[in-house]
Amino acid sequence: MTINGDMLVLTLALLLLIQLVQGMHTSKLHGLPYSFSPRDKSVDVGLYGGRLQRAKINLIENLALFAPLSVLGEVLQNVDKGIIATGAIVFFVARVVHVICYVAGINGVRTLAWLACVVGSVMVALGVLGWA
Repeated sequence: MTINGDMLVLTLALLLLIQLVQGMHTSKLHGLPYSFSPRDKSVDVGLYGGRLQRAKINLIENLALFAPLSVLGEVLQNVDKGIIATGAIVFFVARVVHVICYVAGINGVRTLAWLACVVGSVMVALGVLGWA
C-alpha cells in the first residue's frame, strides 16, 4: 500500500477514535443503561460531546470526497503518485489538527485546518486527473 492508502486508513482510524471517545463521553454523562439503550430520546451531551459530534460529522462529510479520490489514486496507473501522497498527508494532518481544534474550541486554526484538508483533497484529485 502507498502513503496515500496509509493516510486513508489513518483517517478512518481517526474517525473510529472520535466515535470511541464520543461514546465514552456519553456513557460517562448518562451511564451504561443509556449507552445500551436504543437512544430513542435525545439527551444533552454537553459542550465537548457536541463538539465531538460536529467534528465527527465534518470528518465524515470530508471523507465522502477524499476516500473515493484516495482509492482511485491507489488503483489507477499513470497518475502522479507524488502529488497524491502529498495531498493525502496534508489531508490527514489537517484532519487531526481540525479535530483537536474543534474539541478545544480554537476557531481560527480550526477553519485553517479545514481549508488545508480541502487543499489536500484537491491535490489528490489533481493527481488522479493527471492535471498536476
